Amino acid sequence: MGIIGLVCGFVPSVGVAVGLCVLGICEIVLGDPHPFPGDPPVDLLVGVAVFGWVLLLVGHGCFFVARRESDQIVQFWRWVMLPLTLASFLVLSPAFAQIAGRHWGEWGHLKDLLQDNEARVRAFSSRADGALSEEEFARAKAWFQPVTFHFKTEPEPVKIHLRRWNPPYLGIDFGQGQNAVFDPVTMLCIYSD
Repeated sequence: MGIIGLVCGFVPSVGVAVGLCVLGICEIVLGDPHPFPGDPPVDLLVGVAVFGWVLLLVGHGCFFVARRESDQIVQFWRWVMLPLTLASFLVLSPAFAQIAGRHWGEWGHLKDLLQDNEARVRAFSSRADGALSEEEFARAKAWFQPVTFHFKTEPEPVKIHLRRWNPPYLGIDFGQGQNAVFDPVTMLCIYSD
């Protein structure tokens, strides 16, 4: 029974680990070295990686059930899966570092500014979920003055503006037609163009 579970976990786990390694290598080789902040492919890659690693944990669970079996597949698992899992972590670490960087330094200050202004805009809402009606949005728009934020690496300051879609209500204009909306807590890009 353990060997059947191991084989059923091993084949998909190898596929997932190899797939994550290939995605990470493609991002390193083919990705933009200076991506637009909130580049959706990077955020999507991180989401796929987290889902893949959850699947790998399931596969590793199958291994722990069958690890006492003396079979070649158990030995093969030991020699293959740990290095593949570690390799996937290593090749995907730049994408995670890019997203993690949105929580510290200048990005941390921008995050604080977004959270503070988002809370103020949502204060206009009479609903528990913070969603604004048309009338409440009009009052928030009359109150809100666009805010600028200057990154040291950017020649022009970015503009934080109020937009009308679903929450979060604040968007960032990076100039040259590049706009993004970030979740003010996770700083994952929700929208960009």
